Amino acid sequence: MAWGSCTEAPKPITTAVVDSTTPPYTIQLQEFVNPNLPGLHSYIHAVWKDKIIMIGGRINGMHPDYNFDQTYANTNIYVIDTKNWSDPATWATFSMPHKNILGVNRTQFRSNNAQYFQNGNTLYIVGGLEYANVPTQLKSHTGPVLLELMSTKKTQDGAAPHGPITQPLMTAINMDVLIDAVMNNKTVSPPNVRQAQDSMLAITGGELETIGNTVYLVFGWNFSLAGDAYSHQIRSFNYTDDGTTLSLGPITVCPTCFDGVTDPKSNAGNFRRRDGSMSVFTDPTDGSPALMYYSGVFKNGNTNFNTGVFIHPDRAAELPDSLYWNVYTCQVVPVHSASRKTSYASLLGGMTFKGFTGAPITQPTLLTAANTKTIPSIPITNRFTTVVMPANGRLLQYLLPDSFPSIKTPLILPAVGDSIPAATLPVGSVTFNGAESEMHWTIADNLTQNGVINYDAFIAANPNGGTVAYLHGGIEADQPNVLNFESPGFPLHHSVASKRLFAVKIVPIK
Repeated sequence: MAWGSCTEAPKPITTAVVDSTTPPYTIQLQEFVNPNLPGLHSYIHAVWKDKIIMIGGRINGMHPDYNFDQTYANTNIYVIDTKNWSDPATWATFSMPHKNILGVNRTQFRSNNAQYFQNGNTLYIVGGLEYANVPTQLKSHTGPVLLELMSTKKTQDGAAPHGPITQPLMTAINMDVLIDAVMNNKTVSPPNVRQAQDSMLAITGGELETIGNTVYLVFGWNFSLAGDAYSHQIRSFNYTDDGTTLSLGPITVCPTCFDGVTDPKSNAGNFRRRDGSMSVFTDPTDGSPALMYYSGVFKNGNTNFNTGVFIHPDRAAELPDSLYWNVYTCQVVPVHSASRKTSYASLLGGMTFKGFTGAPITQPTLLTAANTKTIPSIPITNRFTTVVMPANGRLLQYLLPDSFPSIKTPLILPAVGDSIPAATLPVGSVTFNGAESEMHWTIADNLTQNGVINYDAFIAANPNGGTVAYLHGGIEADQPNVLNFESPGFPLHHSVASKRLFAVKIVPIK
């Protein structure tokens, strides 16, 4: 997008590039304060013209009570009017209840961690977790004990057990009609909203992208009263949508898109992953479109992965190189430079399992086993890294000198249970951000290739750098380690669903 929408220019990095694999840029964030934006994370979103749509997700922080209580479900659909991408502090917010969606199963419109993609004027939603309606008398229990009790507890009419449900649905909704409904208090009904169903779509915490006309549903799990059933797979399918009927083609799994673990409840398998990050990617060896999945959790049922999975249209492979940072869902800026024959992907915050032991840095610095140390509990991180793949096909990861900035307004932190009192963080405090945030892309289409930023063309058009997207929401915490896994309910520190909004800028290293 044009640089003129942001009032503060990026700060150039003047340290020389060390070698040909070192990222030629860093990522900087410029915060805009807009108190009208909702505090959300793990939500569905799309951009249509100058409007941003936000659906579902959660309005709480991380695990303050039972993880998926409907109390914390976002039941509103929001439209953010950017006023043709003018000053983000002036953007206007409109909302309507998800109950204004008529004629279809609307549980996806209040779900969290659904997968989604946009094709023109249509937003497509796949899977997602419907929150449990946890009875008050059961809320003192957590984890497996709570699930066991919920599986036998009937609703007041005796019709069904309480519990979380991962939706086996794909929903299509026309964004122009949805925007009009939200801004003018209307309803949306078929054919402007359409659904298809397949049990293999019942995934939450997975990732989804398209290559050409094919949809790739990558990893994730089917969480329900029956327990944790991980997909262990990369599922692909085509669909047809004539504006009246949404139909699915066969859902297939390529021979290398499965880790061979046939028991979905098994803790084994290199593809037993969820809550990792994924982006479109350009294979630097031949310039072809691909996907890259970065790390994820839970390896062997309790730790994080530290490897990437390279996904091509007809194959997938776990890569041998170690990743050290940003192992949990965060936002990714994918970049390719044809002149350098190198692909990059910058990961913004989220969680890490390593700490940097070197001196403070002023340039991208290669992460290695020698300059990192393991940190227990996978804390939230403010730091950015860039994953690099040169033409030899190996992965490198660089720690960037930039990170999430300190807060511009006081942050009110509500009490967590009976053990953690409410608090207010003053302006200038450091909070920990990025996990489960969302990115609203604004970069011009002619500066991307299959959604990957064309670095050579971008810098030619923006010699000093520029804005490519706006990052919003996510989990915001007052400490890196939010959870205490040894205590009931896991609380250790405050966390909230963030309202923060940032312009995301690529800034070249001069």
